[in-house]
Amino acid sequence: MEYKKIILNRSFYIRDTSRVAKDLLGKVLVKESGGNKVSGIIVETEAYYGPGDPASHASGGPTPRSRVMFGKAGIAYVYLCYGVYWLLNIVTEEKTIPGAVLIRGYAEKEKDRRYRPKADRWSRKAYYCHGYRLF
Repeated sequence: MEYKKIILNRSFYIRDTSRVAKDLLGKVLVKESGGNKVSGIIVETEAYYGPGDPASHASGGPTPRSRVMFGKAGIAYVYLCYGVYWLLNIVTEEKTIPGAVLIRGYAEKEKDRRYRPKADRWSRKAYYCHGYRLF
């Protein structure tokens, strides 16, 4: 599948988290590894801030789990939620200001043929990490 290859630079992410979350909608997320390619269009995101956002794992300040949210914008990281779901976040905001966008859903473009989840899983939140083999 063809797509226009534009890699977003760090300045795209050094902005208000809600703005980044909105602007990521419609972007194509691609992972290439060992000759295999997986891609999908981002269709759902969530913005998380630090202090003042009780849903954020950075709400209590820097911890071993949340330290990445206080770092460089544009860094992507995967974490385990509730011991069940692997989730993908991308750090936003200026360094030391916690913020991240959760990539909550995507519309599949290309699937890694080595991994075949149940058909309905691709449309459910959190399963894209399995399809992207991010963990």
